[in-house]
Amino acid sequence: MTNIKEAKKKSVALTSKQADLKDTIKGVEFYEQINNALPEGNLTTKRYISSCLTALAVQPKLLQCKPASVLKAMMESARYGLEPNSPLSEAALIPYGQEVNFLIEYRGMMKLAWNTGLLKSLDFDKVCDSDDFEYKKSHDGLTFSHTPNLRGSRIDAYAYYAIAELKSGGIAFQVMSKEDIVKHAQQFSKGFSHKSSPWQTDFDAMAYKTVIRQLCDKKLPKSTTEQSVLMREAAHLDDFIENERHVVMQEVEMDSASVSTTLTPEFSQENSSNDDVNSVNLDVVEG
Repeated sequence: MTNIKEAKKKSVALTSKQADLKDTIKGVEFYEQINNALPEGNLTTKRYISSCLTALAVQPKLLQCKPASVLKAMMESARYGLEPNSPLSEAALIPYGQEVNFLIEYRGMMKLAWNTGLLKSLDFDKVCDSDDFEYKKSHDGLTFSHTPNLRGSRIDAYAYYAIAELKSGGIAFQVMSKEDIVKHAQQFSKGFSHKSSPWQTDFDAMAYKTVIRQLCDKKLPKSTTEQSVLMREAAHLDDFIENERHVVMQEVEMDSASVSTTLTPEFSQENSSNDDVNSVNLDVVEG
């Protein structure tokens, strides 16, 4: 009987915290913070606030995380002008334990690249054994040709690439073998082998993001404009988060062992009721 009462108290506390979080997102202070954080000429503040509320509905486990962590991730997404957890698949707010990580998806990296105004076109693909693929560097320049074999198997790829045509003329190109992508992922994503890691559940999408990030960071012309700085910053962002996320994974798994409950990285334990949404510091870090 006591356990039932305690469970009801926790449920009421959690419901109250969820309502406080939603009220904070709808509030004037958060609106102003988002308005200051969004890059100029990007989506409107009203639309972004709406996307944040939609993100909570799409991923209800966010409501079980620490409010401060949820708001911080939303602010981070706003800085890049990317809508979180939307059908556009630009960015994701992912619960890990009681924390929330902000991750840029490959479509988000493409948007950031387009926003620089440097590109005439941008494309990416994977190369399979049955494809006709030529990639050669010489003193005369770059030779590139790819004809996918649509009648052959498109499941197993041996290489991935991203290619951009610049408005100023010329081509920027990044190609990586599958082996090199795996090595890169194992180096920077300490949770690479975890069963729920996106590297295990959607390797192609992560490989696309890797070559697009490498293209943005190493091959596109450097510029000091706000959008170019954001693009290059984003190209390095996930390397840090992937390492940090592994630490959170380990902490969740250690906690699960102590309570004899099997947790996944997306499972959120009951939050401490001491978190006060109104005490969250929402100061914008200038990019």
